[in-house]
Parts: sequence; structure tokens; C-alpha cells
Amino acid sequence: MNEPIIADKNTYIRLCADVDFIGYIPLFAQPFWLDAVAEKWDVLLYKKGDAIIAALPYCIKGRLLTKRIYLPDLSFYQSVLFFGENDHADELQNITESLFHELPYTVKSYFKLLPAYSEIDLSSLHYERTSYSSYFIDSNTTYSLSEHHRRNVQKGIKNTYHTNESQDIPASFQLLTATFSRQRITTKISEKEFEKTVALCRQHHCGKVVDCTDAAGNLLASAFIVHDTHTAYYLMGGYNAAFKNSGAMTFLLQQLIAESLQKKLDFNFCGSSKKSIAQFFEGFGAQKKDIAIWTKSVI
Repeated sequence: MNEPIIADKNTYIRLCADVDFIGYIPLFAQPFWLDAVAEKWDVLLYKKGDAIIAALPYCIKGRLLTKRIYLPDLSFYQSVLFFGENDHADELQNITESLFHELPYTVKSYFKLLPAYSEIDLSSLHYERTSYSSYFIDSNTTYSLSEHHRRNVQKGIKNTYHTNESQDIPASFQLLTATFSRQRITTKISEKEFEKTVALCRQHHCGKVVDCTDAAGNLLASAFIVHDTHTAYYLMGGYNAAFKNSGAMTFLLQQLIAESLQKKLDFNFCGSSKKSIAQFFEGFGAQKKDIAIWTKSVI
């Protein structure tokens, strides 16, 4: 009898290129993305008969006592994936446990599951769940701006702000990482790595850096947005401190949200643990959703 779980990257790569599977695989689980952002990656596949019905792609780095499963800095999810319609919670739970049981031994593991699988429980495998949430605008709903956000959007219209894809990635990168610099936090991704990721997004038509400028050509704010078949992800954003009260970040995000919803994409603000930022996201009418983070450490 054939084993239901196999480790087969080549089969997964072919599966990801199959139009019947594309809608089930988020950007952060696509082979081209994993090749670019992960030190190494692999995947476990779950078979039922001749069909692949689930997958668990994961990123890994280090050796021996430093070997760990980790989430790359520019990825938002690292999750089990199910293909086809399956609403049986018990079966999803059992398949997920089977896949996780076959993961290689590591000193640490980190997974952030898709919202659809937030009810899956990995505690029996000695994982611990961390409370986490993100903010979403559903493509099927009508969203409304807070009064404060509406004023900032009107300010942008009055002052003839423009939003366009960045033609100067280094300048945009400086704004995108300015928040970290102001807090004296070292940015985890280098400018060179960021430029490569942006080039990858252009190649695969899955993301872009968008700038907001004023009538004089001043760069006011920048955002890095990626997307897959269902969702647009706001991965990074930053503003020019010299124009802190310009309202440009609000104007830029409102434009990006409208563009995403027009394409029938949900908009994911990609979470925040800071109350002030969460309130900023809520000002766009975003709704909070719980996301399960499961971690395990043996040291």
C-alpha cells in the first residue's frame, strides 16, 4: 500500500502550475516565491488514491543545533494547504496532524496558518498557539472611511497628489524602512534583497512598489503591495517625515484598496500588534480576523 505522505518538490512545482490548483495556493507558498525568499524550502504532500489533496510547504535554515523551520521576512503565511472542497473539520485536523508529524526534526518551528484553518489545533504535537490578528477588507463588502481618513483623502485630492508605480526603488526603500530607522530598529531585509524581490514581482506580475507624490514631485509615501488570485497584501509602507502631516499614507492606501477591490481581491493589511496602527487600519473599514500562529521549541 502506498504511503499517503510524500516529500516531492517536483510534483508540487508541477501542481502549482496547474490551473486547477492555482486558486488554492497563496503567493507565499508559490515555488518561485519560496526560491527567492527562503534559505531552503521543502514540501510534504498528502495523497488520497492518486490525487494530491493537501500540502505543507515549509522554509528551513541552519544545521544541527540551529536547524529551524521559519517564516521569511517578506512572507505573511506558512500554512497547510487543502485542494478541493473539504468542509469536514475532523478530516482537516487529521490530515494536518499527519503532515506535521512527518516534518524533519528542528530545534524550532514556526507556522502561520491561513484564516480558513484557524480552528486546526496542533497542541497534541506540542506546538503552542500565539494570539495574532490581521485586518481585512472583503472584496464583497462596501467599506467606508473614518472622518479622519476622509479628510486626508480630500487633502490629497485638493493638493493634487499622484500615485504611480515607483521608478526609484532605492528612494522608496528609504521611506519603507524609515519607520524602523526612527525606532532604531535594524531592518531585516537589505536594499539589494528588496530590489530583487520587487524585480521578481514584476516578472510574475504579482506585486509592485507604489509611490505617492505631490504636485511639486516630492516623494511623500510608499507602499509595497503583492497579490495572488484572492488577496492583495500590504507588506510594507512608509512616509516622508518631512511631510508627516500630509495625509499621503492614507491617500495612497485608499487608492490601493480601491484598485484591489475593483479586481475582486480582498485587502489584507498584514496585521499589527500596535494599537495606533490597528486603529489606522480600522479607519479604512477593515475588519479584524484571528490568525493562528503555532510554534514549537525544543531548547
